[in-house]
Amino acid sequence: MSAFERVRHLVDKWFPDRQILVRSNDSVYQLRLGKYAQLGLASLGIAAITWSVGVSGYSLYLDQRLALRERQLFRSELSYNQLITRVTESQRRFGEITTQMEGTHRNLLSMAEKNMQLQARVQDYTSKLESSEKEKTRISALRTSMDNQMSALQGQIDGITNRNMALRDELETVETVMSRVMRERDQASQRAKKLQAELADAHQRIADLHTIQQQALQRVAQTADSTILDLENVLEMTGLQEQDFILPPMKPVEPGVGGPFEAFEPEHPQDEEFVSTAVALADRMDHLANLNERVLQTPIGEPAAVYYLSSPFGKRKDPFNGKWAFHSGVDLAGPIKTEIFATAPGKVVHAGWSGKYGKMVEVDHGNGVHTRFGHLYKVLVKKGDEVGYRDVVALMGSTGRSTGSHVHYEVLVNDKPVNPIKFIEAGRYVFKSEQDEADGSK
Repeated sequence: MSAFERVRHLVDKWFPDRQILVRSNDSVYQLRLGKYAQLGLASLGIAAITWSVGVSGYSLYLDQRLALRERQLFRSELSYNQLITRVTESQRRFGEITTQMEGTHRNLLSMAEKNMQLQARVQDYTSKLESSEKEKTRISALRTSMDNQMSALQGQIDGITNRNMALRDELETVETVMSRVMRERDQASQRAKKLQAELADAHQRIADLHTIQQQALQRVAQTADSTILDLENVLEMTGLQEQDFILPPMKPVEPGVGGPFEAFEPEHPQDEEFVSTAVALADRMDHLANLNERVLQTPIGEPAAVYYLSSPFGKRKDPFNGKWAFHSGVDLAGPIKTEIFATAPGKVVHAGWSGKYGKMVEVDHGNGVHTRFGHLYKVLVKKGDEVGYRDVVALMGSTGRSTGSHVHYEVLVNDKPVNPIKFIEAGRYVFKSEQDEADGSK
């Protein structure tokens, strides 16, 4: 039996011809339903049931989707409220950081004044040392003179003795001569004792002067060593090395000098030790002055009072094309028109438009160190201007290749970009140390 015949057999079995009697007002009507009509009505019923089930399922699916969207919206509102709280806390912390920066700047100026006072004290100690050398020379000459007088006195005593031997036979004058000789000898003895006491006192004064000088040099050396260690720690935090600095130009040739060699032989054992200590201290003070000059020219300040780090230094994904790229600085985001500060004294070498940097300012701080500020709203300096620490050079903006208000901050050492965050953290360390020192002095 073919498939068509089997289907036809099932239709005949399940849907035989039927007659329906309908009574209305004592009238009877006969309604005949064929198998194909019944098949059609059954198909319509099945279709209606299928449609009802489908609509109910789809309604249930829409209800679940709506509930899911409501939960996602609730989580989004919760995240937004948390973000608002964090922004408020960040603004409060920015205010505290600004207050701390002002205090640390005052401490930096105080440290510079202390360095000047230290140099003045060293000069004062140097002048005192020169005076002590002159006093020592005078005492030495006095001692030589006393030795000569003692020799002359001894000669006089010898002469008197010879004269007494010659006049022994002259009885009339012997008592007179002997009395005069005894008086002269007593006077000479008293003068000798007095000179010896003065000589001992001079030696004691020289020894006391050496002790005072040595103690003064030790105190100055300890202060210089402490300051040198602090400054070296600051430079180490920035990551700079000795070879990163451009050497200053060579000094002019000194005038010609010469003469025969004569070895230095100090009169006192402490003289040689004192000279060695003074020479070593002079080297330390030169090193301290050099380090202090480097720190003053190093951009360790913060470029803005209010900001947050929106993109770090080094490898990152480009904000426009999403590809990996090298970021030569850091992006510090903040409100538009935020004041941008010079982070160290220097000279403006560029002020204006610079390609993808937009409006840009570049400052030369010497020793091969430069800083750049990009994507500015407005430039407030011009090329050739001399700027000081914390001078306002521009306003924050979003010019050039930028997605929003921020400043692109770069630090270059010998034309090589380095991480600016290290310099900012070093500045925070300096300012914190000065604040602690000021609090301790109070």
